[in-house]
Amino acid sequence: MKKIKTCQSSGFSVIEILLAAALFLIFASGAVGIVIYGNRMNLLGEEQAVATQFANEGIEAIRSIKNQNFTTLSNTYCATGSGIQKVGSVWALKATGTSDTFDTIYNRVIKICDVQRDASGNIVASGGTDDPYLKKVTTTVSWNAGTTRADSVVLSTYYTNWKKKKGGMLVYGNGGTTTDAVSYKLWDGATQTWGTAGSLADVDGASTNKALRTVRVYASSTRDEKIAVGRYYNGTTQYIYTQVWNGSAWGNVQLLSSWTAATFLDVRNFDGTYLANGDFMVVFSDNTTLPKMRTWNGSAWSAQVSMQDVGGIPNYIVASARPSTNEVMAAFFDQQSDTNTEYFNGGSYLTASWTLHTEHAAAAPVATEQLVDFTWSPNTTTKGALIYTDSGSDKSIDIKIWTANGSGSGSWTAVANTTNQSNNVGALQIIGRPGADEFVACDKDSNGSPRIICYESNMTPVWTNPTNPQLISGSDAGIQRSFDIGFEQVGGTQAISVYSDNTGVPKLKKYNASTNTWDVSATSIATSPFTPGVIKAVRIEPRTEDDVMILMMDANLDVYSSVWDITNDIIYTTPAGKAFSQHGTNGSAVTEFWFDFEWDKI
Repeated sequence: MKKIKTCQSSGFSVIEILLAAALFLIFASGAVGIVIYGNRMNLLGEEQAVATQFANEGIEAIRSIKNQNFTTLSNTYCATGSGIQKVGSVWALKATGTSDTFDTIYNRVIKICDVQRDASGNIVASGGTDDPYLKKVTTTVSWNAGTTRADSVVLSTYYTNWKKKKGGMLVYGNGGTTTDAVSYKLWDGATQTWGTAGSLADVDGASTNKALRTVRVYASSTRDEKIAVGRYYNGTTQYIYTQVWNGSAWGNVQLLSSWTAATFLDVRNFDGTYLANGDFMVVFSDNTTLPKMRTWNGSAWSAQVSMQDVGGIPNYIVASARPSTNEVMAAFFDQQSDTNTEYFNGGSYLTASWTLHTEHAAAAPVATEQLVDFTWSPNTTTKGALIYTDSGSDKSIDIKIWTANGSGSGSWTAVANTTNQSNNVGALQIIGRPGADEFVACDKDSNGSPRIICYESNMTPVWTNPTNPQLISGSDAGIQRSFDIGFEQVGGTQAISVYSDNTGVPKLKKYNASTNTWDVSATSIATSPFTPGVIKAVRIEPRTEDDVMILMMDANLDVYSSVWDITNDIIYTTPAGKAFSQHGTNGSAVTEFWFDFEWDKI
């Protein structure tokens, strides 16, 4: 059979050529697309980098403007925004124009907006209170990324008025023992000057014979607000009133209690404290063994609530909220010379929310002096220290440490005593040291020429006698505290005490906490151009900028102020507002604290 030969071609058919061409076009177009996409991404990246630079420039320019003058950062730029410009060598907001344009394609808008905080101080989008010392700055740079898509870069930050010098308020009785004149002055931190005297609200509007005998002032840290609580006396009846400063005027007067009695006019049977939720709590006596409380929520006073029965009528009350919580320690020293404490669990404002602890002491040398005090540690905020006396001839200060458990309760340590003094313990005070688990306490003893003696305690507690513990032998002999102590608020290494040495020249000594040492020699506070009478009572109030406001009342019932510069260890002589200044000249009595000062908290 004849074989047939087949022939195989080495060329390509038309179909194969078409398929190859199609595949080539697919891969080629893909490669071209990748190249084009890569180029586009590179271009977009470059555009974003340029836009980010313009946005950062806006943020930094506003920082410069803020440092020049914080008040320039106005909320008027929040809705439409603003542009910026160079004026000389510094940045400034544009007087007109809401944006800036660069390279014809980039548009930058800078918005400056107010910031609101809730009652706990947290930043919220709405429903809070404006923080006058904080602004939110947002810079938006937009451009067209091609013909079909716009793009933008947005940067935001917060700027605070850290240069702001906080002001404060002085409140003082100015009607003697016959009229209800109560004055206040504002301390302007920016100008370092005192404002002119104004008047608190008339507490009853009907009579003028309710004279202020004791007053305390408290400042809110969440709103522009202060509260004054005062005890008044008209010759037969004692009253406790409170009222609110809303940033521009006094109002919302509330009568807390009243009773007929001409005794114990020199005591402070009330105290108050702001809670972390922004509410203010006042604890007060109505001349019964049941202390009472009310709260202020920023718009209204609550109804009165009874606390637990402390067994005696309170003469001195100390109320202090645990830092950053709604829990409150209240300490009582009553007319029976008993010392008790109650703890508020931070919940509802009910009687059951207060826990009465076992009585700490059932005796004291006298019932008319402040023989109880309590303070929280600013360093370990679950710890607080209570000091008191526990016998009719007590020559040592007792201390207990309270440890909060974070659940609205806690426990006390065993008591520890200082070494015995030569005389009975008198009016006393305790403060906590910032940055360390330590407390400093002092008292004015019962000697005819009273000694002021100081001690240091840790959290165990264990007392330590400092070097040079006796500040003075020969202070004013009244029942009131003729001294005060306070720590610097930044660092906590140094504290000061200002006290009376029974002359018209107030004295100051420094305390070095690192070495547990008080000065040997005192610094005299210059009183020129005034000539005060014998200094009778002292009140000092430190602030975070390490200035200490010092208030002094003399035998003529005048009240003076001076400011101590802890950083440079001097009493200011300039500006004039910080130098020795006279305020009211018609207080009620040398044994009463009818004056008080509080720094702004915002």
